[in-house]
Formats: sequence, C-alpha cells, structure tokens
Amino acid sequence: MTSAPFGLFALASICLSVLLSAVPAAAATRYATIMPLADQSLLLDITTAGERLVAVGERGHVLYSDDQGRNWQQAQVPTTQMLTSVHFIDPQHGWAAGHDGLILASDDAGVHWRIQRDGLAVQHQTNLELREATHRRLEQLRGQYEAADEQTKMQIETDLEEARLELEDADLVLEEPVFTSPFMAVWFQDADRGWAAGAFGTLVATEDGGQHWVSRAQALDNPDEFHLNTITGDGTGRIFIAGEGGVMFRSLNSGRSWQTLEPFYEGSWFGAVYNPHTGELFLFGLRGNLYRSTDFGTTWEPISNDSSSTLAGGSVAGDGQIVIAGGVGTVLFSSDGGQSFQRMLMADRLGLSAGVSLGKRLVLVGQGGVEVVEDVTSDR
Repeated sequence: MTSAPFGLFALASICLSVLLSAVPAAAATRYATIMPLADQSLLLDITTAGERLVAVGERGHVLYSDDQGRNWQQAQVPTTQMLTSVHFIDPQHGWAAGHDGLILASDDAGVHWRIQRDGLAVQHQTNLELREATHRRLEQLRGQYEAADEQTKMQIETDLEEARLELEDADLVLEEPVFTSPFMAVWFQDADRGWAAGAFGTLVATEDGGQHWVSRAQALDNPDEFHLNTITGDGTGRIFIAGEGGVMFRSLNSGRSWQTLEPFYEGSWFGAVYNPHTGELFLFGLRGNLYRSTDFGTTWEPISNDSSSTLAGGSVAGDGQIVIAGGVGTVLFSSDGGQSFQRMLMADRLGLSAGVSLGKRLVLVGQGGVEVVEDVTSDR
C-alpha cells in the first residue's frame, strides 16, 4: 500500500517535515493517545486483514473496523509518530511503517502493535560506529607516525590532520539530536520476506519476518537518492519500487538483485498496485498520471481517467476491483480489473490517501479521516 495526505503530492513535505524537528535518540516509549475522533484525523493508508479493515495515520493512530468501516476502534500503538503505510499478509500478521524510520508489527489483526525497527536507534548506532572507525584510523595513523622516518612523517601529517577533523565531526554528530529518513511504504512477499522504502533512497529488508532489518539501498542504482514512495509485488518473487523523479526499480528474484527500469516520466510516482487476477501492474502519481504494464514494468501504456489531480494510493480487492484515491477528493474505481476506470469526486473535496473496495462499498482515508461511499455506482 502507499499513502499521501492533503492535496496528495503534499505527502513528501509531510513526511520530510520530520527532518526539521529534533528527536532525542533514547526517548521513553510514548503510546498513541486514544482519541474519540481518531477516525476523523489525518489517515494515510488503509488495508484489509481478512474481513477487518486497518488504517494508519498521524500521531501513531492505528484504527480497525469489523463492520466495513461503519465503526472504528483505536489500537494500542507504542509511538506518536506519523504512520504512512500498512500491509497485512494474512488476517493476523501485519506491518506498519512511518516517521523516525519506524516499523511496527502486529500478530493479532492490528489490535496490538510492537516496534520492530527504531530508525533513531539504528542511526544513533551508525553514528557511534562511524566515530569508532574514525577513532581507530586516527590511532593507526599516530602509530605509523611514531614509527616513521622524517620524510614519511611529513606525508602522514596531512592524513593525521584530516583524521582529527573527521573525529571532531563525528563527536559533534553524537552531541546533536538524531535524524533519520521516514518510510513511505512497507510491503511483504510472505511471512518472512519484506521491504520498507522511504525518503532519500532509503530501503531496508528482512528475511526473518522483521527480527532483523538491514539496509538494501546500495542495491538500487539511485545515486541522487530520490525518495522511494511505493513498493508492491506479485507475492511470488517479483517486486516493484517507484518514487521521485520517475525512478522505477524491479526485482525478479525476491530482492536478491534489482534492475533499474528506464524512466518515461520525470514527475513523482506515489503509488503502485498489482492485480493478481490479470497479472497487470498499475502505477500512478502527479497530475493524474496513471499507467498499466502487462509485463511487470518493461513496457507501459497510459490510462485515460479524465483527472489532473495527483493520485496517491490504492488497492486491489479480492474480486479484482481496483480503487485509487487522490487529491481534491478524487476517486478512480474499476470493476473490470483496470481496463477502464470510473471517476468520482467526493463532495468535501478533501485530499484522499488510499482506499479499499468492498463490493459496491468504498472505504477511503485521507485528510478528513475515514469516508465511505455506500454505492460506488451512484453519481458523486
């Protein structure tokens, strides 16, 4: 699943705002406040966990509904940071990701959550290791300097000065609040293998259900560190990632290696969904751009949808129906597997982030929280 709030292309600024605030590296755990009107707060993603709906959003809110979105309960969540994405592999097991490089897991259909990855702690440890590596290099240079002849000492002095400056910088970093990139999307292929993608080219992966998360950003040819906004796959080994600047990456072997796909659009992609019923991949983003691929990203064809509003997130239902949500209350709905889309505009024109289809009923989330369309065939 993918997500984006407000006018929808504002997702990037919302997510990156975390970088402007200082957060201590070892803050005490704070649970999301239980709020009676949480279902009216900013929600960025929604998915199904069996018959249950699960939505995530600002202030660590995770909501779940067992009556197709009519009533919602708030889950116990050990963070107050914004959550941007949620994904379940079966009715019980799911993951959510968001700011502070957080990844959370649930084993009870979204009622309770625990932190699997704390991005601030990871970054703090990285900073410590960088300082230690710099310290060791300085000590080695000092040893070489003491044992060197006068001519060699002159050559080593420049390296010594650089090492001293690097150590000073590393110490200063440890004195400052820790920053880390927010995640934009999380997706699992099965109970063990999953990925989370985010700002500045961040990509982490797990092969043991989230017990360990390791960086895989270096596996992508993304030298400009474009933001990675969406990730999806077919569940059998093919994975697709897209994001800022039209970048697209594909793996055909469960993430062991990655291919860079030739960009055909310079704007940002915010969402992608895979339809297992037809084997088609749908990609969408700024200015209403919507494309279909029948060969998992090798070639693309545009889909006309009469919309210039940014498209942010969507999903494919078990019966093959597709819903894509976006800016100013835009909803695209397909009942024929994506061959054609019906466009609707919600009356309040509030930005939408994502949605799910439950037959003729749509459950949407976004700037105004949860919004329900009782009969998708009716005019809006």
